[in-house]
Amino acid sequence: MWRGAFLTVSCLLAMVSVHAQSDMREVKDFGPDPGNLRMFVHAPRQALDGNGKRPLIVVLHGCTQKARRIARLSGWNELADRLDCYILYAQQRPINNSLRCFDWFREDDIRPGEGETGSITNMVRYALAELPVDPDSVFLYGVSSGGALCSALMACEPDLFKGVAIFAGGPYRAADNTLNARMVIRDPKELTPSQWGDLVRAVHPGRTAPYPHLIVMHGTEDGVVNIGHGMALVAQWTNVAGADTVPETVDRAFQGLSAVRRTRYDDPDGHTAVIFYRIEGLGHQLPVHPGDGPQDGGRTSWVSRDVGFHSTYVVAQEFGLLPGTVRRAVR
Repeated sequence: MWRGAFLTVSCLLAMVSVHAQSDMREVKDFGPDPGNLRMFVHAPRQALDGNGKRPLIVVLHGCTQKARRIARLSGWNELADRLDCYILYAQQRPINNSLRCFDWFREDDIRPGEGETGSITNMVRYALAELPVDPDSVFLYGVSSGGALCSALMACEPDLFKGVAIFAGGPYRAADNTLNARMVIRDPKELTPSQWGDLVRAVHPGRTAPYPHLIVMHGTEDGVVNIGHGMALVAQWTNVAGADTVPETVDRAFQGLSAVRRTRYDDPDGHTAVIFYRIEGLGHQLPVHPGDGPQDGGRTSWVSRDVGFHSTYVVAQEFGLLPGTVRRAVR
């Protein structure tokens, strides 16, 4: 489906002058929409002063969810108000997928400029043109099927994003049709890191420029998307970055939590390529830690669980968005 002309800056800012999590406004005319998706924007409180370019975080929800649902569970809107960031939510339509899953397994949705990846790419380009957004500070975040589609966006549009976070998702081209996807999510393909990497390199043959650095989070007891997909993500994107499978650092008790292991892999130039958070005992759930502290946030539900740390805050920290953190060097 192709959409009409762009809105003016003033109209969009009127739509997204928001002050709370519930205030998310839909942008209906963001340009070509080959994947037939919906776009929502949350603007930080400080955006009303009109000063400076701000980071943009693109958020993709999981199956059965909508933009507002992942906003409530993750706590991204509240954190965005504190960090002065814009949040862009892409939302699936039931007509595309009855469970509202993003179609990370359909060939027509995971090629550059086509299908769902094409729609989200155009949403980002619209935001860059119409909002005070820093083009060097665009980040991508996805959960479950949204996380798997993040892999496709990394492969198709690597220059659009500076960092990517994937929760309980999977590598690029982990499946190639609906039936295969249903089998693969519980029984991952067994490919070598080089074979996984080749699937990405085939999209832009001969590319020598870097890809975004990747943050992977996955629970060991995920009964929906096997943790093997998290390990395959590490294998795929370390290989693409030219990194080996030997980590630079291993924190076996992240923030003092014995169930959370943080592993970092660097590329040959010493830049972080992949960070893997392995969470013992966690199912197919988003890690949150509700509370009033500066590092607390998110909400618990059957698809989110209090594990002692707020994963959204941790992701923002890894992206270099928190005060006092240094944004990661780009090759």
